Amino acid sequence: MRHSAAMRHISNIMSDRGSSAQHDVDSVLEEQKRTKELLGQVLAKMGLITGDDAKEPRLVQHDSGITSAANIAAGERHLLGELLVQSGQITNEQLDLAIAEQQRSGERLGEVFKRFGMITDRQLNSLLDFQLNQDVGHASPLRLGELLVATGHITREQLQDALRKQAVSHHKLGEVLVEAGYIRPSRIKYGIRLQKMLLGAVLAAILSLEVSSVSSAAPLPNPQTTQSVLNKVLEESGEFSCLSAKESELFRMVNEYRENHGLPPIANSRSLNKVARIHAIDLAENSAAKGRDSRGQDCTLHSWSDQGFWKPVCYAKDNSLAEAMWDKPREITLTYTGDGYENAYSTSDKEVTPAKVLDAWKSSPSHNAILLESGEWKGSNLLAFGVGIHENFAVMWVGSLRDPLGPMQACAPGN
Repeated sequence: MRHSAAMRHISNIMSDRGSSAQHDVDSVLEEQKRTKELLGQVLAKMGLITGDDAKEPRLVQHDSGITSAANIAAGERHLLGELLVQSGQITNEQLDLAIAEQQRSGERLGEVFKRFGMITDRQLNSLLDFQLNQDVGHASPLRLGELLVATGHITREQLQDALRKQAVSHHKLGEVLVEAGYIRPSRIKYGIRLQKMLLGAVLAAILSLEVSSVSSAAPLPNPQTTQSVLNKVLEESGEFSCLSAKESELFRMVNEYRENHGLPPIANSRSLNKVARIHAIDLAENSAAKGRDSRGQDCTLHSWSDQGFWKPVCYAKDNSLAEAMWDKPREITLTYTGDGYENAYSTSDKEVTPAKVLDAWKSSPSHNAILLESGEWKGSNLLAFGVGIHENFAVMWVGSLRDPLGPMQACAPGN
């Protein structure tokens, strides 16, 4: 289960109920971990939702696997992107960018999300199952009428009568129940609010409880695997929520070097940080720069392996595949839509020293031209700057568009 996704989901529930403080979120997680109780029980015990509200989360969590969660989906059919936004997995802005990429590439939207590492293949298939089940007219516990019966606001007989009337009038069920005098409008609003909360619980089960559906015979993945680290980079979680000391130092030194030559500093870019970090990890963990292309030319540090969600490329010194590199920010992120340009560095030392990185780039005419926007880079007007350091690799990416996500702050001392 992704901890960050669970935090977002619980925060959304508690915000709906008027209690979104981070202290409350942390307390719920700690209490659930200690007692092994279900989410609804913990929220009710701590007074964050009522006892009636807690009945339905237990209904959802009783079958917490992906397939079971999808099978009890109900309500109006939601589009894939809307489901991801409602779950907190992506923002509305990211959805807009994904749709734009879909229109550009001609891919299915789900494939775009997979390519950008925002969703796994299993999660995509489960969400598609979710959509199909929303079209099925079974008596799901998440349908408004079933929720109102379960919480004691109407009887089963009243629901059945209202459904018969709805089939004739084609009005909304809530309107039929109110017109029949079975319930007050305020109770309908309560039911809709509860339905929304529980729909979020189902989405959280699909997107965050993926591990629970894996056979118990299969070992759990090592949290430090390359894919796990890449996910943390994309989510900006853990140590990747801020710039490390070495990344901050390299970022500062490059801008100081520019200022010493009469150029303005470049703003940090959260999006390009992701690209730089992911490439540094790929170079270190997947040996992306080793091997040769079909012409027999050696791959350089601008190469990308075939071990990730990105398009692999063996980048040779003749720069014939320059556009494949320039496209990487759009391919890796959903937020940076401009071209990106890279300086990369590797050392035989165990770790990178920022001063040595900058010295190496300054001594190379092609790398120094990017730093100082000279030669063929003259007039680039660079406005976004990302850095990434992993083991003995250092990478920087720059672009001429501002990053809509803005800058990332340096980690606090000791982090």
